[in-house]
Amino acid sequence: MDQHLHSLVPVEALIDDLQRHLGTVYPPQVSFLAAGEYSLNFLVAYEGREVVARCVTGSQMEMSPTDQITYEAHALELLGASGRTPHFFSLEVEPKQIVYPFMILEYLPGKPLNYRTDLEEAARCMAAIHQLRAPEDHRLAVHDDPAPPLLDEAWSLAKPYLDWEDAPAGSSEALRKLFDVVESGLSDEDDPFAGANLSIVNTDLNSHNFVVHEGQVSLLDWERARVGPAVQDLAHFLIPTTTLWRDDTSTRLSDADEDLFVNVYLSERPELDRAHFISQLREMKRLATLRAVSWCAWLIQATATGKRPISNPETLANSQTFLTPDFLGELSSTRT
Repeated sequence: MDQHLHSLVPVEALIDDLQRHLGTVYPPQVSFLAAGEYSLNFLVAYEGREVVARCVTGSQMEMSPTDQITYEAHALELLGASGRTPHFFSLEVEPKQIVYPFMILEYLPGKPLNYRTDLEEAARCMAAIHQLRAPEDHRLAVHDDPAPPLLDEAWSLAKPYLDWEDAPAGSSEALRKLFDVVESGLSDEDDPFAGANLSIVNTDLNSHNFVVHEGQVSLLDWERARVGPAVQDLAHFLIPTTTLWRDDTSTRLSDADEDLFVNVYLSERPELDRAHFISQLREMKRLATLRAVSWCAWLIQATATGKRPISNPETLANSQTFLTPDFLGELSSTRT
């Protein structure tokens, strides 16, 4: 755990808060697990048990840390019956020693998902989650038609790059062409997601949000959970900007790989209209791809102009690859 992360959540102070929260006689043993953009996760051992303490330091959804962690805890409570997410145990929104709220979750050991070996089980994991129905009194955001907000977000992310005089040659033009392709495809349909099967969706899938243990795939991070079309998760999971994102699990899925994944998913959900679902998945993949490369464009421009420090060289390098004219041109011309 580096010095910056330690300054956000000093481990000694966290141990004090955990001992008080858990009601243990002796201080628990705490070790750092992983960090997200707005979260720090610790393995906590006490009285023969292992759990995770998840501290939330900010929000992708423009919430306060307290509202964000309460939202995420609510999502995990709704998802518990799937058997594919960590069980939520308790929440501490007013710790005494550390600044940020935390929650206690089930510890799910394992390794990140490998697209080559875990594709079918990942499909079953998503199907089990998407089969759940959010109760009428749920408190999650609802995006029954994600196209308008995704397009708006993509434009707002891409605009600084498109207006940037120092953008690499040909890159801005290729990105504009991808916008044209996606928008023209959507304009052919009055509402491409009308009648979509609504589920609790993650909206932010990548291989490191999954954990695989003894063949069982589970999905860990739910900070951006919403109620929306199930195809949103499948699209995000399958597009190249996701499958190629992590160097240690980087994979370019073939059409046959994608077909296998979708077929396994639909075999677990026989109630769905196959043709309608696949049509919506195709449109959602275009939208998800556009939003992903627009975020990469924002990151490149913000880093180059000093608006954002380089916190992860791998992220910047991947973003630069995805904004090359050749890669963008391939995205514009493939079935994605």
